[in-house]
Amino acid sequence: MNTNRVLTWEQHLTLRATEGDTVAFELLMDLHRPSLNSLAMRQLRNTDDAHDVVQETFVKAFRAIKDFDPNRPLRPWLCRICSNCCIDSIRSRRREGEPLEMFEHLLTDHRLDVDGAATEAVQHEQVTDAIEKLPEHYRQIIKMRHFNHMEVNEIADRLDKPEGTVKSWLFRARAMLKKELTPALG
Repeated sequence: MNTNRVLTWEQHLTLRATEGDTVAFELLMDLHRPSLNSLAMRQLRNTDDAHDVVQETFVKAFRAIKDFDPNRPLRPWLCRICSNCCIDSIRSRRREGEPLEMFEHLLTDHRLDVDGAATEAVQHEQVTDAIEKLPEHYRQIIKMRHFNHMEVNEIADRLDKPEGTVKSWLFRARAMLKKELTPALG
């Protein structure tokens, strides 16, 4: 029985790249660049950021290719690296303030001044209602962060989740609240 198998061009290049052939690696990157650019653009919606992320993907892939199993398909591995780089890029983007910065004072349990008490009460009720509409895990994190004034690492410990997951959930919850509250509160 013949156990030799015919390798596709991509498998051949992958095998050569895992053995340290930089030309084979460059050919693989040229082959996958369009799909990685498309993936990065869908996630980042910014051409410059997408190109930067694809370059970062190639650098990370180049450093790790020697440990890659050439019998596995390369594209899913590259897409996973690219997705992770996109997430890192989104996290490191300089934001123009947190989504709830303008509403954070409404999230705390504090005594209302007599002046403007009615307005603040209505706003507080709108924020509370918006929080109650969140999915349970988002609602729980918002309450822990803004009502209990817990730090992200404390929330992660309490929920037995990685800090990155808590930060991601907190970002999404704030974005959902911002979307809900901006029309109501201006």
